[in-house]
Amino acid sequence: MELIASTRMYDVAPAMKAAWRALLAAAHARAGLDVRCIEHAWPDPIGELWERPGLCGAFMCGWPYAAALEAGRAFKAVASVVPDWPAYAGQPRYRSEFLVRADSPWQSLADAAGSRYGWMVRDSQSGWNAPRAALAELAAAAGGALFAESKGPYGNPRGLLRALAEREIDLTAVDGWYLDLLREHDPDALAGLRTLAFTAWTPNPLLVAGPDVDAAIAGRLSDALLALHHDPACAPLLRNARVARFVRAEPGRYAALADMARAAAARGYPEIR
Repeated sequence: MELIASTRMYDVAPAMKAAWRALLAAAHARAGLDVRCIEHAWPDPIGELWERPGLCGAFMCGWPYAAALEAGRAFKAVASVVPDWPAYAGQPRYRSEFLVRADSPWQSLADAAGSRYGWMVRDSQSGWNAPRAALAELAAAAGGALFAESKGPYGNPRGLLRALAEREIDLTAVDGWYLDLLREHDPDALAGLRTLAFTAWTPNPLLVAGPDVDAAIAGRLSDALLALHHDPACAPLLRNARVARFVRAEPGRYAALADMARAAAARGYPEIR
């Protein structure tokens, strides 16, 4: 079986794509694995990537990962990433940022009631599940729908940023880790936009191996990734990807993301509306 990898979720710019691929290639080589990094980009649905045979080092969103575990599809947790910005506090975590245009007068999420919301895809923790959980509390207090219009799917973060800048929508939520990488590699993409609020921190997307990949192979890659930050020769690779280190993924932590979805539904907010 051919082994494949993908860094699609965080290929925010050509330089970042190259950084991820170089980092994974080093880990694959150290693990003694022959793995091909494939092209898989929008508009192909990311869910199709996770169905591909032979996944061995692909980013997977935490909420679909938790849902797969509940459904008995045992993706193997290879490693989690600790981003190297201080806000991440040395932890494999992330959050979503609610974005508005810079000229918006709003100072809180509550101020955005009655506006037009834009969402990415329904199988995304950062683009759907996390913002829905934050908005559910406001919706409960407001007694129902928050927005005049809820528009989507826009498919990827770039689509949301474009829609917000071009005034198709007034508010959206985007993966904060993605935005931090974008601020470094393509800050013009965020021109005229600002952050209004944040969701709670949750476990970030993890690198996985597919259910059809031997556990010993996944373990070799995991060991290689976890050792990279101990080797000074790998410091430039980690620095270019803005990775402090890889840590062992803890599958049990991701159950909280499925609980988050159930809590929003229990509050009467199964959809962002």
